[in-house]
Amino acid sequence: MIRINPENTAMKICRFPFFAFFLPMVFLVNGCIVYPDLVETGMKSPKTEKCGDCHIDIYNEWKESPHASSYTSNAFKEETFDYSFTFCLGCHAPETIFTGAKIEPRSVHVEEGVNCNGCHLNDCTLSGPTPARAPHPITEKDMYYKTSELCGKCHVGTYNAWQKTGNMEDKKTCQDCHMPKIVRKLIQDEPWQKIYPKREGKQHFFSYQELIPVRENILLLSFTNIVQSEDTIEGTLEITNTGIPHSVPTGDYGYREVLIKIELLNKTGHVIDTRETSLFTEMKTALNYGEKRIIPFDFTQKNTASGIRVRMIRTSLNRDTSFILVEKIYSH
Repeated sequence: MIRINPENTAMKICRFPFFAFFLPMVFLVNGCIVYPDLVETGMKSPKTEKCGDCHIDIYNEWKESPHASSYTSNAFKEETFDYSFTFCLGCHAPETIFTGAKIEPRSVHVEEGVNCNGCHLNDCTLSGPTPARAPHPITEKDMYYKTSELCGKCHVGTYNAWQKTGNMEDKKTCQDCHMPKIVRKLIQDEPWQKIYPKREGKQHFFSYQELIPVRENILLLSFTNIVQSEDTIEGTLEITNTGIPHSVPTGDYGYREVLIKIELLNKTGHVIDTRETSLFTEMKTALNYGEKRIIPFDFTQKNTASGIRVRMIRTSLNRDTSFILVEKIYSH
C-alpha cells in the first residue's frame, strides 16, 4: 500500500498536474483511505460542507431542501416550543438513522438538520446505492437506499399510509417522486471527477414543489354540473387522488394544510371572487389514495366573469410560505 501524508497531498497536486490525475487512481486501486474523518461522529463529526467539497451538485441541492432547514425553520421552532419537545430532535437533526427504534439527535452541527451523515453514515462507513470506489470508507450498492423503508425511518405515518396502498399498478417509492433520476457524475471536484463516469443518480431536493415532471395525472381535477343563469354560476369540483400513494396532505406532526381555492376570474384573468376549503390530516379530511372528493360551489354571476380556476395549495400556518400542487381552469 502506498502511504501519502494527507497534509502534503494538496501541495503535491498543485505542483504536479499529471500526478494530480494519477494520485486518485493510486488511492482507489490500493484501497487507501484519504478522508477517514468523514465517518467520525460526536464532536469530531464533519460539517456537511465537507461533503460538498466533492459532491458539489448534491450539496447545493440539499442546501435548498427541507432537510437542510428541518431544525432551523421557524415552523419547527414554533411547533416544538423552541425545541422543548425533545422527542422530535432525533429525526430533525439525526446522528444517523441507522439505529434501533429510537433515532438519537446529534450533539454538534444541529443547525444542519438532516445532513449527509444523518442518512448515509452506517456502521462507520458511508453507504449508498451507487457502485463506486471512494477515498473514504464506503459500502457501495446498498439497495436499501432504493426502498421507501429508508424514508419511513422518520416519516413513519406517511410510510404506513404508503404500505396500505397495496400493490397498486406502477406503485412509486418515496425516492421515485421526491428524488428524481438524473444522469451525472457523482463527484464534480478536481481531480476526483476525472476518474468517475456519468451514471444515473438521484437529485436531493426532496421537496414536492421542485418535482414538476411527476405532477401529471396524480391529482385529477374536473368541473361538473356547471349551471349558469343571469345572476349565478354554480357547479361541483371533483378531486381524485389518482397517483399519490399516501394522503394529501401527509405527515405525522406539525401544521399540514392543503388549501383548495376556487376562484371566479374576469376576462383579464384577475380574481373576482373566491371560495375556499382546506384538507387537514388532523381533522381527517385529507384526501387518501384513490379517493374522490366532491366540493360544491356557487358564485354571484358578474358581467365580467369569464372562467373558474381551482388551485390546490400546500401552505403554512401563517400562510407565509406556499406552493401550488396542481391547478385547472374552466372557461365559459
